[in-house]
Amino acid sequence: MALAVLCLASAVNLLQSASISPLLPSISQTFRAGDAATGQLATLGSLAGFAFSVAATPWIDRLSRRTWFRLLSVMIMAGMLMAAFAPSFPILAVGRILSASGGALIMANCMTGARELFHDPAWRNRAIGLIVSASTLVFVVGLPIITQINAGFGWRKAMLSITAPALLLLLGGSLLPATPDQTLPARTSPFSAFGDAFGNARIRALLICLVLFSAIYSGWFVYFGAYTTSVFAVSASVLSLLFFTAGTMQLIANNVAPMLMRRFDPVRLIIIAMLAIASTLLTTGILIVTVPSALIAAASVLMGCGLAYIAANVLLLDSNARQPGAVMALAGAAGALGGALGPLVSGASLAVTGSFEAAYRVVGMMAPVAILAIWLGTRVVAKAQPEIADSPS
Repeated sequence: MALAVLCLASAVNLLQSASISPLLPSISQTFRAGDAATGQLATLGSLAGFAFSVAATPWIDRLSRRTWFRLLSVMIMAGMLMAAFAPSFPILAVGRILSASGGALIMANCMTGARELFHDPAWRNRAIGLIVSASTLVFVVGLPIITQINAGFGWRKAMLSITAPALLLLLGGSLLPATPDQTLPARTSPFSAFGDAFGNARIRALLICLVLFSAIYSGWFVYFGAYTTSVFAVSASVLSLLFFTAGTMQLIANNVAPMLMRRFDPVRLIIIAMLAIASTLLTTGILIVTVPSALIAAASVLMGCGLAYIAANVLLLDSNARQPGAVMALAGAAGALGGALGPLVSGASLAVTGSFEAAYRVVGMMAPVAILAIWLGTRVVAKAQPEIADSPS
């Protein structure tokens, strides 16, 4: 039951953040803000989530998962209610910032919770696959429903509907442990969490990669609804079908990922995933010119980012840091920073070029950078392995 709550939390997090994509054209029309400016709601939310994650890092191992999920679910509900009833664009932005801040620490608590529930690495990795798969269900079920509610009743009702699963999460928090899994020494400074994490070269490299993975994912996804409706003139039903099909493919990939990591080096899997994403995004508007090819591109980005995300988190959980929750909180901060960077880059590219295809090609350039970052990071770790083995972190 505790694992089910973690899965629900993962789904609520992605639903509150990803809902901006199918709702973006309607919000833009209501406030006459333009697609590029409206897309920056994701940037503002991610920057707030980054700040909140960093501020919470010293305390994440000192409070229970139950306490954290109750706090985060309340923040998401309050933010979505504010956004749904917003009379102006600035009030909408404040609501999105509040809900994004609540969502920023959810995956950190989910990953730490999986570590606390399952001490065996194989079962822990399976749990991580299920948690990430729960977020993928948002594409298969959640976003199609949000798209249809938007088409039938408007974006405000669609945004208001997200408070229902957030309320369920608030109630489900009582099923989680009421105390932290490990007790830190009384004299341990809360801010030692930063030193434990950044003092490890492997962790530093993985955090940089998570920034880039999240930037690629968010930079592509935020404008996907506007891209398909503007370039291919798809209906709400076709857009729902695209979300459903691509999400189903990612759902399969998420559950295959733990099995792949038992047979192959996670670093190599990350590199392969980034190569696939680079090939897809850099050919948008060149080879990706039809609705079926856009579906293939969506599947490539979703599956590639999902696989890379799971592999990076497994590597972080295997780092044996003294404060694992703090490491995962920084991973959440890295994801939030990437979530701000991606829409900022794609939005700026869209504003300058006026082309969704050109914007996606710019986002695609981050994939080779991610490959270089993971290669250099693991190469440095390999050379310094004896030193790291003796490190307390």
